[in-house]
Amino acid sequence: ARRLPGRPVRLAALASAVVLTVTGCSVLDAADDSPDPEKAGAAGGGTRVVMVTHGGEGDSFWDQVRKGAEAAAAKDGIDLTYVSDADPQGQAELVRDAVRDKVDGIALTLAKPQAMKGPVEEARKAGIPVVGLNSGIGAWKSAGLLAFFGQDEGVAGQAVGTKLNELKAKNALCVIHERGNVGLEARCAGMRKTFDGKFENLYVDGSDQRAVSGIVTATLRQDPTIDEVV
Repeated sequence: ARRLPGRPVRLAALASAVVLTVTGCSVLDAADDSPDPEKAGAAGGGTRVVMVTHGGEGDSFWDQVRKGAEAAAAKDGIDLTYVSDADPQGQAELVRDAVRDKVDGIALTLAKPQAMKGPVEEARKAGIPVVGLNSGIGAWKSAGLLAFFGQDEGVAGQAVGTKLNELKAKNALCVIHERGNVGLEARCAGMRKTFDGKFENLYVDGSDQRAVSGIVTATLRQDPTIDEVV
């Protein structure tokens, strides 16, 4: 592999930013502390990082992720740009935009891994380190990413299934708010492995909360034996 000038420093800064982002509350708490501008500038060295997620506009979860990323970037003097597109092709194009802009690093989500393979390869050819976060723990290596920060959703789902058994649930509904998202599919599949009762996936459009509420309500009315919703 070709060794790129400055790559170790760029990768370390990128990894640091992503780790701080996914550690959750500790990052958000740190946002209240004003970072030392001189120390921050020295740490980041003007490094430009783009975070590209599959979050939809107005999604409260991704709003929190963005705040964490911005707090981490401010702390370490990193020039962070956060962009997102719920459409996989749109997300792929955002990654290509970052490559064309010759940024120092890219962090992205792999909710739809197949759509990211081409853009990631373009980034690699351009010598830009790419890491993953949130979704795609089973796909980041084959996609060519350098690292992944997140959890195994299958294991998480199994833990939920075990908990439902403890609650003596008999009929569970697993709501998937984004069709085709590998992380969400893995979570419900994990539940299916450990849950002893009846089980069904329900697909909804998570960007329309009113519609989600209506569909879930209608499903519960259709089958009053459902006693748990995940």
